[in-house]
Amino acid sequence: MNPQELLQQIAGQLHKLAKDAVVGLVGALPEPGEDPSAAGTVLAGRLLAVHDRLPAGNSLVELVRETLGDLDGASPVRLHGWRRAVGAPLGVALVLDDPAGPAGGRAVLGVTPDGPVFDVVVTPGAALSLPQTVRGPWTAEATVTAAQGWDAAFGPGLPPAPPGGSAAIKLRRTGRLSAGMTEGPGMSVDGLALTVTSEPGTPAAVELELQGFTAAVLPVALARLLGIGAAGPMSGSPAPVVLRADRTEGLRFAGTGGLHVPVPLRLNAPGVSSRGAALELTSDGGEPRLVMSVSASAGLPGLPLRIHLDRAGIDLPFAPATRPGLGLDPAGLHELVPDGIGAELKVPPISGGGLVRGSPAKGYGGLISVDLGVLRLQAVALFRPPDGRAATSFLVLLAARFPAPGIQLGLGFALDAVGGLVGVNRRADVTALQQLVGDGNADHVLFPDRAVERAQEIIGSLGSAFPEAPGRILVGPMIRLNWGGRMVSLSGALILELPAPARAILLGRLLVGLPDPEVPLIRLQASVLGRIEPAVPLVELLVSLSGSWIVGLAVRGEMYLLVRGGRQPQFVLSAGGFHPRYPRPAGVPALNRLQVDLAPGSGFGLRMEAYFAVTGNAVMFGGQVQLDATIAGCGVQGWLGLDALFVFDPVFAFSVHVRAGVAVRAFGRRLAGIALDFTLEGPAPWHAFGTGSISVLFWDVELDFDVRWGSPPAVAPKAGRDPREALAPVLAQSKAWAAERPAAERTALVFTTAANERLSQGTLVHPDATLRVNQRVVPLGVPISRFERRPVPLQTWTLKEIKFGTPRPAAGLPTLPERFVPGEFFDLTEEAQLTEPAFVSHAGGVQVGADGVRLGTGHRVDDGYETGYEPRLPQREFSGWHGFFLREAVFGIGATERLERWRTAEAAVKVRPPTLSVVAAASLKPLLADVTMVDATADAWQTVSGQLAQPSQTLRLVENWELGR
Repeated sequence: MNPQELLQQIAGQLHKLAKDAVVGLVGALPEPGEDPSAAGTVLAGRLLAVHDRLPAGNSLVELVRETLGDLDGASPVRLHGWRRAVGAPLGVALVLDDPAGPAGGRAVLGVTPDGPVFDVVVTPGAALSLPQTVRGPWTAEATVTAAQGWDAAFGPGLPPAPPGGSAAIKLRRTGRLSAGMTEGPGMSVDGLALTVTSEPGTPAAVELELQGFTAAVLPVALARLLGIGAAGPMSGSPAPVVLRADRTEGLRFAGTGGLHVPVPLRLNAPGVSSRGAALELTSDGGEPRLVMSVSASAGLPGLPLRIHLDRAGIDLPFAPATRPGLGLDPAGLHELVPDGIGAELKVPPISGGGLVRGSPAKGYGGLISVDLGVLRLQAVALFRPPDGRAATSFLVLLAARFPAPGIQLGLGFALDAVGGLVGVNRRADVTALQQLVGDGNADHVLFPDRAVERAQEIIGSLGSAFPEAPGRILVGPMIRLNWGGRMVSLSGALILELPAPARAILLGRLLVGLPDPEVPLIRLQASVLGRIEPAVPLVELLVSLSGSWIVGLAVRGEMYLLVRGGRQPQFVLSAGGFHPRYPRPAGVPALNRLQVDLAPGSGFGLRMEAYFAVTGNAVMFGGQVQLDATIAGCGVQGWLGLDALFVFDPVFAFSVHVRAGVAVRAFGRRLAGIALDFTLEGPAPWHAFGTGSISVLFWDVELDFDVRWGSPPAVAPKAGRDPREALAPVLAQSKAWAAERPAAERTALVFTTAANERLSQGTLVHPDATLRVNQRVVPLGVPISRFERRPVPLQTWTLKEIKFGTPRPAAGLPTLPERFVPGEFFDLTEEAQLTEPAFVSHAGGVQVGADGVRLGTGHRVDDGYETGYEPRLPQREFSGWHGFFLREAVFGIGATERLERWRTAEAAVKVRPPTLSVVAAASLKPLLADVTMVDATADAWQTVSGQLAQPSQTLRLVENWELGR
């Protein structure tokens, strides 16, 4: 559910509540006449006489009574009759008059039960205010202005009406309000504030503030089990929670802009820790609900057991239209079944724990970790049962970790852990795995530490990295080695995704911790993701240093390698990303710069970053150093940066950008500074441009420069040759023409060895073949102004006609894409030369079928065959059989000959499928003859019967032999 849908649900309920309120008021009040004070204004004939009281009504009417009173003669707001148009149903209106009288201005909110329709009418020039009115715990105030007047209608099915003026209505209620059980769970607030605003040019908005919100989420029994004693409210500073609604963005929390907002509350008890307390707006069966949830861990008093609850809490319905009261409904309170339930047990030498949780896709995820002293076992599983639309899918991750120092392998290496991954109807999501590696969280898959505590994020990461995919299978081993007493740890998993197209995923993690891996001063972590797809072919490698530091100084950065063949060949090697002006190749992730933060604190900071990249058409490198040495806003700031880009295709060009500067600051203000930003591009011609600046106190001087020198070659470049000179020989070659045999043949032809050889040579063409004519000399269908990088007259090349048996025009035939270098065929600007890709795709040929081919003269062939056996069958032998007659004898029959006896002989008579006809049911009179039905489904029958004007009940489908001749 999104904010728009939730707002529509609540608006529908409030519309029904307003309609019932108006119908009840109209029935309880006498029918009024016209209001004489409205004569001569925009309200004439619409605003009816005033009522002297507000009768009893539903919850909306009683809310008006609580905030504004009985709307009698002493009230600044009066209740009138309302008829929005001649013949319209009778309604009611709330009217705010100027203290000097209706002539000074009037604002009307009219409600008609037909819809309902809400009319806002403000007389021109009105500037009205409702002074602060206090009635018990309620306070109300309002201001309305409309210089040009305001007349707009709102309601279901009506188009949005722009505000014609400004309005602000504020309602406040003080005093504690609670909803829930006496001993908990429940929710409470210290007060409410409702604000309605409307301004010209912006949509009207409603804000509801829950002041001093707090909650008790645990049932009494569970609270006592955890040793809390009672389900008291959660501790923490009372949180203001603001709900905002408007037509553009729907209903949401103002703090986050969504349907979920965290609150600073926690469970308060010894041995209990909580996290993730949050409020959420949901809908259950069309009923909006307010959900309060929290995740908690607690030890059971007197037991070596600790339990974990993930997203336990309560939810309450709010703003229903069928109850006598507004707001939260205590009777509808529901206790949330936790999304996850876990437990930890510590009974030395055995300890362990586990967790089971549901998933939004109606599946389940579970984790268990057990330390047996001599072996630590871990298992993570994701399971979704079949639901009628998809088959069962599951993913299992198993790991066994050996106690320190592991199984010794020699040379200081030891086997630390082994494991594996198996998934059915699951695939590997490379984008999610790249995100996992980039965040330094590869250990979510590779032997995670503190698995029970991090169960939620581990299960979530596995679900996103290996989503459901029908027909796909994952299998892969895992291993972890260490060296030097675990100072160096290397984990790796090779995951195969099957069946075809098969691919291999390599996931690895190298961790170096010095001098002690438990408390390292130097921690270098390299997370690795590799991918191999032979069908493309493709090799990809991503390495991330996220989560590394050297004596507290952060080290970050990513490295990437891509080698791809096939129709879109690509080579990319990058350490730290790309030049800012170079477009990142398609499919390459955004890479973080290689960075080192030298920031020991005390007002000193030094950051260094760099990058280097090589692609198929460019080389680039650069870096930046930033210095910040300030204390209390006083100090020095400096920077030095370089970005260099060299492009070789489509034409050679380069760009070098240098920036440097230093500034002296005092108390947060710049006292003096000097800066230079310089770019050099070339060659032929050269172009230098940039800005230099000097600043001293209040004196600033800037100098912009843009200089060009040099020129293109004095002699005009030689014109390119006619493309026909290169195109004709290429099209004359046999490799430009190819006949592709079909993947599924319609014929039953069996080709001889000689015929297959001629088919492979191209001298014979299969009857079902597709002809391809292709070239890479010029792109087809696009204007070109260069050929072989030399200028030529603007021209466009196309294929006009294909003669393959029967001549046919090439227009409309499927085109075959080819890759061309843009600089060889098009004029490019300097910017395009630096940013255009090395290759672009254009049509290079067409594909045509074999219809119209002249076939050779037919001739009879002998399609008989003989049956032979290798090795040959043994000779038949007689053997005696001591049966009833001593002279009985039988043949000794081998297995192969026995099989031949049961082989079905070729049928001498074949029955073809019957032909069907549509006839009249009463007389069997043919109506549609020789109807071919694909199947017997209702859709096929509907297609046939739709060709006739008679109803389908009078038609029948019969075989032709049933009809009389």
